[in-house]
Amino acid sequence: MGINPGPATGTHVFDNQEIYELIMEHTRDLVRVIDVDFNFAYVSPSHETVLGYSVDDMLHSSGLNILHPDDKDKAIAMHRHMISQDSTMDGLFRFQRKTGEWITLETRGRSLVKDGKIIGVVTVGRDVTERLRMEQQLKDYQEQLKFMAFHDPLTGLPNRALFFETASQVVAEANRHGDQVAVLFVDCDDLKQINDAYGHDVGDNAIRELGKGLAAVVEDQGIVARVGGDEFTVLLPHLGDAQDVLAIVDSLGRSSHAVRDANGDPIHLTVSVGVAVYPSDGIDSKTLVQKADRALYAAKQQGKNRCVFVGSLS
Repeated sequence: MGINPGPATGTHVFDNQEIYELIMEHTRDLVRVIDVDFNFAYVSPSHETVLGYSVDDMLHSSGLNILHPDDKDKAIAMHRHMISQDSTMDGLFRFQRKTGEWITLETRGRSLVKDGKIIGVVTVGRDVTERLRMEQQLKDYQEQLKFMAFHDPLTGLPNRALFFETASQVVAEANRHGDQVAVLFVDCDDLKQINDAYGHDVGDNAIRELGKGLAAVVEDQGIVARVGGDEFTVLLPHLGDAQDVLAIVDSLGRSSHAVRDANGDPIHLTVSVGVAVYPSDGIDSKTLVQKADRALYAAKQQGKNRCVFVGSLS
C-alpha cells in the first residue's frame, strides 16, 4: 500500500527574474556589466558592501576610475580582447574602496553577446585580499625558516651547512673547467680577552662587525660563512694565483681593525688565516676545510695575526 504524502507545504514557484534578483541581492561576489567603452552598465548591490560605493555612484562611470594605476594596462588589454572576440579571461585586479584602501579582486570576465554581436563584458569578482595576505605571510614565514636553516642568526651570514653545500658545487664546477678554488679558515685572535674586558655583548658585536667586514672585502668574489663561535670560512672560486689570495687576506686583516665597542671606540682585534687550495691541497670541500683549519692552527702557533698556506706546511 503506497503512502500519500499529501499536499506540499511551504513551497513557492519562483520565476527566473525573482531568482536572478535574489541572487544579485545576496551574493558577495561583485557582478558587473561593462560596455565596450569600459563604463559600468550594471553593478550588483554587493559593490556597496565590498567597495563602499552605491549602485548610483558607479553606474555609467568608468571602471578605470577606481582601478589601481599599475593594473590599468592589463585591464584595458583584457577588455579589448573580450570585446573583439567571444572569450573568457581571468585576472587579479586592485580596486580602491570609498575609504581609500585597496582590495584585490579575483576576476573572471566573459564576452557578452547579443544577437551575435559582442556588446560588452560580464565580470564576476571576488575579494581575495585577506587570502592573498595570508598566503604572503605563509610565504614570508617559509622564507624566514629557510633563511634560518642556512644562515647564522648573529651575523646573518651563511652557516656551515650552506657553506659546505656551496663549496661542493663550486669544487665540482672547478673540476669541470680546470679552475683553482681557495678555502680560507679565519679565526679571531684572543676574542676571550675581549669578552672578559668588555663583556659578551661587545664580543658578539665584534663578531657581527667582523663578519660584515669580511663580507664587504669578499663581495661577489666568493662567500663568507660563520661556522663557529669566532670562526669564519671564505670560499674564493676562480682563483688566479697565491697573490690573489694574499691580497684578499691582507684586506681581511685590515677589516678587523674597524671593529668597535658599544661606545664607538676601536677594539684591537686581529685574525689568523689558514688557506687550502683546490686541487693541490684536496679534491673535495671537506678535505679543503680540514686542511685550511690545520693551516690556521699553524698560524696561531706561529704567533697569530698571520696567514699560512697548506702548501707551506711540511
